[in-house]
This record gives sequence, structure tokens and C-alpha cells, in this order.
Amino acid sequence: MDKRKFLALLLSLVLAAAPMCAAGAEGTGKVLRLATFSGAGDLDPAGIAIDMWTEYCKLCVDPLIRFDENGEVVYEAAESYEVSDDQLVWTFHLRENGKWSDGSPVVAGDFINTIQRALNPDNGMSIYASVLYPIAGAQEARSGEGSLDDVAAVALDDYTLQITLKAPCTYFTSLLTVGPFYPSKTGLATLEDPAWWKNPETSLGNGAFFMTDYADGDHYTVRKNPYYWNADAVRLEEIDVQLIYDQQALLAAYQTGAVHVATGLPDYIGMSYQGSDELFIWNMLTSKFILPNLNVAPLDDLRVREAIALGIDRAQVCAVIGTDYIPSTSYVAEYMMSNASSEYFSKERDPLFTEDIEKAQALLAEAGYPNGEGFPTLTYTYPNSDKDSLLAQAIQAQLKMNLGIQIELNGVEDQVYSTTRADGSYDLIRHSWTADFNDPINYLDLYTSYSGGNYNGVNSPEYDALIEASNATSDQVERNDLLHRAEQLLVGENFYVIPVATQVYICLHSPNLTGVTVNEKGEPMYRYADLEA
Repeated sequence: MDKRKFLALLLSLVLAAAPMCAAGAEGTGKVLRLATFSGAGDLDPAGIAIDMWTEYCKLCVDPLIRFDENGEVVYEAAESYEVSDDQLVWTFHLRENGKWSDGSPVVAGDFINTIQRALNPDNGMSIYASVLYPIAGAQEARSGEGSLDDVAAVALDDYTLQITLKAPCTYFTSLLTVGPFYPSKTGLATLEDPAWWKNPETSLGNGAFFMTDYADGDHYTVRKNPYYWNADAVRLEEIDVQLIYDQQALLAAYQTGAVHVATGLPDYIGMSYQGSDELFIWNMLTSKFILPNLNVAPLDDLRVREAIALGIDRAQVCAVIGTDYIPSTSYVAEYMMSNASSEYFSKERDPLFTEDIEKAQALLAEAGYPNGEGFPTLTYTYPNSDKDSLLAQAIQAQLKMNLGIQIELNGVEDQVYSTTRADGSYDLIRHSWTADFNDPINYLDLYTSYSGGNYNGVNSPEYDALIEASNATSDQVERNDLLHRAEQLLVGENFYVIPVATQVYICLHSPNLTGVTVNEKGEPMYRYADLEA
């Protein structure tokens, strides 16, 4: 038997026994078991607040506000806020009955604790510090050119948080839903103890649940927070989140009843469960794209980058990968909503470019490589997962068949991939971005010349000016137009980013699970869920 299949079978058998063991241990209360495909990142809102954090925070940590599926504000840790006439001073009034899972009050200083830790220049894990840059003094503090004491996020009293911006920011409320704006308990969440979030004694929750158990790369368990301000509405006693990295094991865990929810399943599940109440397809705000290293010849030649972009048949690529990938020539994910209309952002304009193999061949010849002759062998680096391997092979085949270009594939482990991308030691690299909030700027500001997420060396004063102008205007229609022009410049004119696909997430959930809601990004929310007998 294939080793991976054997491990998947073994894991499914172990998980199948889990419900009986859990029931015997707890004896009472409703326990929801979730299984997810990705355990990347950490649980520190001032750290690598990506995949694992995304699920955890919806259960255990309340931000000031969030948004429902209709984009309406839902008050969480804050019960109200007001904004000054000049749109610079934001004052948030916290719930006085908001408490941490140890019974202590949630105070304004707990929000400042995360903000200051995220901006501290010594915090190398703070990947989302830039979302704080609209705050006066924040960018200077992060760069070390200013002081953390000058960051304009202050506690007027225990229950009043005041944030002053350096300029009006039309999407500031959306930024409030990203990690660095979440609270962390002062005195427990510190830079001196980088593993505080792994320890249930220091990893407190102010949300509906709090952590009771954490095992690296395997699972974490949360229990109902008796001090939660809305605890009467919480029906579940415990939620166990399993991290399962093999899709077949993930599916087996669901089909044997070991878990009630499985997310990130193989694409064929969408067809085999079509029409079933158990199927949930999440239209992710995730874009898959190729980053060409602009400092590597001949990728420094616009004609070569454009030839690569035009020379890929994305429908054929997605046919190889699976139905959970949708062909796209948009960098901003296909399902990102516009802020100026009821349309998807990508549908408000003509395509950024059109696939055209003949034109691609002509461009390559013009650049000095007719039919790919003399073109150097480039390396395409990607995370070594099943899907990314299929994607890499499909891109390799397309470029060979259509342009005569030879691409060597370099599949690496996640940590190596992240390091390679960050230090620029690649030719072509598979990149992916999932929006942290529902606004196109979340994609587009990554490629300003001063962005920490600008991994391939984009340096365009014109692009920077468009992004800065979009941030400066309070007119959403004007802002939307500026963002479209920026994406056209980034992708359709300079091909600094080469889009390939938008991803969807295929999930299954037990028909006994009720009360699941979704947020503005379409993500399921389980805090008020229930399990029927």
C-alpha cells in the first residue's frame, strides 16, 4: 500500500475512535469536532496571524467590530464608536461587561498591547503590522525612526480607546477585523514569551470560547467562555479543531463520523455531494498567481513577462488541478465585492489582458527568443502540496508547448518556500493571497514600493501614486476607479504579477449542525452553532 494512503487510513481509524473517547472524558455537554486542511501560522494577533488564526479568532477573540454577510457592522468588544468630523479621530467605547476567560475585564490597554507588539521593530513575526500604518506614528515606530510612545492609539480610560489617523482612511473599519487590531491580555501576551499563545494559562479568550489544549501541528481545543458577554446565546460546550494535512484522511474523518465539519476537501466532493445539505462551497477571496523576479534576466524584460502571461491557457491549467480552481486573469480575487457597486470588483471592467498564444510567441521572438530558442532555463518554486504540484506541472507543460520555454520545478516545504519568497532567491514563484478584509486595497497595496509584502521588487512611482490617491479620497466611486487603474498598471500593462486562478473551498458539515452563520467574506462562524440530537 502507498505510504500516504496507509497514513491516511491509519489517521482515519484513530479519528473514528475519538468521539467515544471524548464522550467518556467529558460526560456532558455538546462537543463540535472540526477538521481543517491548514494549520499554518500562529495564534498571536501581533504575529503570523494567517490560516490557523483565521478560525481561532472567530471562536476565541472578539475584535472591536466585525461585519455580517450583508456587510453590516456587528458590535463585538466595542458597544459603540464615533468619528470626528475630519475623519481622523476614532473613539471606541468598550463593553463594560466584556471579560477575558479568567474573569478579568477587557480594557483599552489590551488593544494597545497588540498594536504596540505588532509595531515593535524587534517583532520579526509581525506580518500584518502595515495594517496599522494609517494610525499616526505607526509606520515610523515600526521602521525604528519613531517611538512606540508616539503611536496615536491611547486609552482615555479603561473602557475608551481612541485612535487618531494621519489621514482619512475610507476602509479603516475593515482594517479593524485584521489581527493587529484584536486585543491580547496585557502582561500575558508579551514579546518576551513568544510562545505565550500555545499555553492555555496565558492564551486567554474574550470571545465565546477559550483555549484549553494546544498541540503543535495536531489540534487545539476550546471551551465555552463562562464570562463571555453573550454567553447565554452559546450552545456548544466545547469545540475540538483537528489539523489534518492529507485530504483523503480529512474526508475519511468526516465520513466515519470522527468530525462534524471538514474543510478544504478534494474537488470531486463538490460533484459527489452535489445537491446535499452537507455540502458547503466557500467562494474564497483567494488568488493564485505567478511572481516573476524582476531582478532576474530575462524576467526584467516586459515582453518576456507578458509572453508568459498570454501564453498560458488557464482553462486547461484548472482542468488539470480540479474544479476548486477557477481560471482568472484578475489579481484581485474574482469574488471580491466592489465598494462602489453591487458587482464583483473584477466584473466592473474589461479583462486586464486576454490570453493569446500567437501574440505571446511574437513577443518572445521580439525579445530575442524565437520559439524559445536561447531562452535560459528558469526555476519555478512552489509549496510541495498535491494541488501546487499539479499547478506547477500544468504551467510547465503550457510554457513548453506554447512558447518553447523550459521551466524546472522546485517543490519545497512550506518554511523553505516562505523563506525563498521573502529573500527573493527564486526566478518564478507560486504566490497566493487570501484577503484579510473585504476591500481590493488588501491585494493592491502589497506591491507599493514600501510594502513588506512586495516580494519581487516592484518599484513604480506611478503605481504608488495611484494607491496613495485611492487612500486619500473619501469618494468611493473615485477610489474604485483609482484601484482599477492600479490593478491595470500592475497586471495588464507591466505584468509584475501574473494571475492564474481564483480558489474555492469545498467543505462538508453534519446535517445535525445548526445555527452556523457567515461573515462578510463568506467564512462560516460557529460561535452560536448547535448540534441537534
